[in-house]
Amino acid sequence: MDLNGTKVVLRKATEADRRNIFEWLTHSDVTPSMMGPPLFPDARIPTWAEFCEDYRPHYFDDSQPHQGRCFILVVDGTDVGVVCHNAFHDDTTDLDIWLRSEADCGKGIGSEAIRTITNYLNREFGIKRIAISPSARNPRAIAAYRKAGFELVKDETASQFIKPEGTDYSDNLVLVKRYQ
Repeated sequence: MDLNGTKVVLRKATEADRRNIFEWLTHSDVTPSMMGPPLFPDARIPTWAEFCEDYRPHYFDDSQPHQGRCFILVVDGTDVGVVCHNAFHDDTTDLDIWLRSEADCGKGIGSEAIRTITNYLNREFGIKRIAISPSARNPRAIAAYRKAGFELVKDETASQFIKPEGTDYSDNLVLVKRYQ
């Protein structure tokens, strides 16, 4: 079952997609805007083994949808990125998203994909609070999340959504989208 936005289709990622997803994260021209030196020396680029430890088989095979799932962003028949939800905790989860190339950025693809996945999670699983936690050094991502309906939460409430050990950056922000 695909999730359809206006210009972005989200299709469930399979094990065959895992290597491409890893390459987009770790070896694309977008990687320097998310992790690794010089801008992100505190966010090491993961190895294949570390990536596979974080994104276990259930992210690709529907065996444990409440524990996390990846979806490929498809625009005009071309795979352009990935959005993943992580484990559900009561009515809360968090997301990760990245695109495969700078050429795909700045077109509204990410914000539409996030709106599509958050609406799906709310409708199908009753998820009411969805968090995302970028670095403050990534203003383009923050703008996309705000465009998708996320709001910055204050430091004292951020730990309700993202635990400190689950953060990737020394300057994590927590943005949350809430449903009634």
